[in-house]
Amino acid sequence: MRRERVEDLYDEYGARVLAFARRRTDPATAEEITVDVFVVAWRRTADVPDVEPLLWLYGVARRLLANAHRAQRRREALLTALKGIRPPATHDVREPGPLLEALAALGKADREVLMLSAWEDLDARQIAAVLGRSEPAVHQRLHRARQRLRAQLERRTPHHCAAAPKEATARD
Repeated sequence: MRRERVEDLYDEYGARVLAFARRRTDPATAEEITVDVFVVAWRRTADVPDVEPLLWLYGVARRLLANAHRAQRRREALLTALKGIRPPATHDVREPGPLLEALAALGKADREVLMLSAWEDLDARQIAAVLGRSEPAVHQRLHRARQRLRAQLERRTPHHCAAAPKEATARD
């Protein structure tokens, strides 16, 4: 019944809601707003009045358009604020170097736990929450992954063994 109701609403009023949105924003956003209007109608079918449902649909579209405009203003303000900030230097991924090569040689689980620790700067408790594991299990995975990474690094750079990651840090 709900599906039929929303399909009927879309068949009867979809083009009018789209035209309403297009008169207020760009075509791509208007299409997104129109889809979202009917998603709201799906979720709140009981709230859609039987008499003049188009007015209710316009009201939903109006609120969604206001939200979209506010989000656009926030994005523009952020871009303006970020213009003067220089992005951090990044490693050239076309030339991965021994560390990234060693990391790539590891299994997916080892890479994941190491990247969460080193790149995302998460401690063992946080990694456990992300992975859905216990904290002791994460400590063990980190220890083993670091050992395997060290072995991979030693194969690639035997004279730079000191570059291998140390055992568990204070964060772990």
